[in-house]
Amino acid sequence: MTIPTHARAEGERSAQLSSEGRIEVERGYQIAYRIYGTGARTLLGLHGGPGMSSRYLTRLSEVVGGDRKLVLYDQLGGGDSDRPDDASLWQIPRFVEEVETVRTALDLGVVTLFGQSWGGMLALAYTLEHPGNVNALVLSNTYASGKHYLLDVSEHRMALGADTHALMLRREFEDNLDAADYKDAVLELNSRHFRRSSPYDPATSRREFEEIAAPYLADIGPAYALWGPHEFRGTGPQAYFDISDRLHEIHVPALVLCGWYDELSAKRCSRPLADGIADNEFVVFGNSSHLTILEKEADVYLAVIRDFLERRLG
Repeated sequence: MTIPTHARAEGERSAQLSSEGRIEVERGYQIAYRIYGTGARTLLGLHGGPGMSSRYLTRLSEVVGGDRKLVLYDQLGGGDSDRPDDASLWQIPRFVEEVETVRTALDLGVVTLFGQSWGGMLALAYTLEHPGNVNALVLSNTYASGKHYLLDVSEHRMALGADTHALMLRREFEDNLDAADYKDAVLELNSRHFRRSSPYDPATSRREFEEIAAPYLADIGPAYALWGPHEFRGTGPQAYFDISDRLHEIHVPALVLCGWYDELSAKRCSRPLADGIADNEFVVFGNSSHLTILEKEADVYLAVIRDFLERRLG
């Protein structure tokens, strides 16, 4: 693909919030949604987490306009949506059908799916289940196999050194995740691989993570159980979900995006997506980590998405 040479300044020509509301899903629970723009075509955004709010993806409003709108919603169990205390809800097929509920309730027709992190995995699962409802995919900082990320996160931990790695294991065995030394190790990992400063400086990166990214992680909802009790112990369905051998079934164009320093590594997590989906474009942002949309290369990242949508879908 051709990398755009001009990145739109933040807020310039971005689609404005046009409506918001709530949609009832199963058992009477409700989820919150927001729509930017008024076009007939839809970019439907699926956030990561799980259990997060979709608000960190608001800058996607800069890639739509004209006849294309953006729809963001908070998945059940996070953000402004209901947060039921019911462990039986945290299953991947339920989240797939939630996407379908949003699509039909808002009468969106055939959609372009954007998925970041867990949202990308959800986008893939939805496309395999409902192929006729998707015309293209934007797969950002994501993966087809939770087991691959388990290997990545283990390697990131070991890269902190033997002492820190052993300390983290000990604190987890003690179920003492609030220990100051454990929280410091997690901050170090997050400032390297989740939201990273550029140019990278350890102190700057820690400060920027706490100022920019940490607020989005402060209120994770119960849907996080889909992954596990904490980031380094994947025990839920998401951690063992693997559709690597089904990627060849995806027949729509896909844009695969990741950061060079991403906690979901380019080699182990993103490269297989590009190898497995026949019609794909693969872009690695060399200064970024996992939250590229909140990092230095965000403007170029958004320009790449906009360019893909305009070239491939018109």
